Amino acid sequence: MRAVFIGASSLAVMTARLLFKRGHEVIFVERRKERIDALAEELDCGFLHGDGSKPAILRQADPADTHILYCLTGNDQANILASLWSLPR
Repeated sequence: MRAVFIGASSLAVMTARLLFKRGHEVIFVERRKERIDALAEELDCGFLHGDGSKPAILRQADPADTHILYCLTGNDQANILASLWSLPR
């Protein structure tokens, strides 16, 4: 299974760790470069630097091969916009 996380909050990281243990692929989409750099040192997963509510960034996450999308930013508007990406085309 392939999971994409919009936002790299502590909840997202904790959930990602559980998925890693079960052998799943994880991608984080995160706006803060320093957060990506810190997580890249401890997690072996994919990272996209950018605003997860923007369609161009979401397309880079490869929606056709994504099984589940977690929208866990601290911004409700960004979460709602990102969740629209998972709707059938």
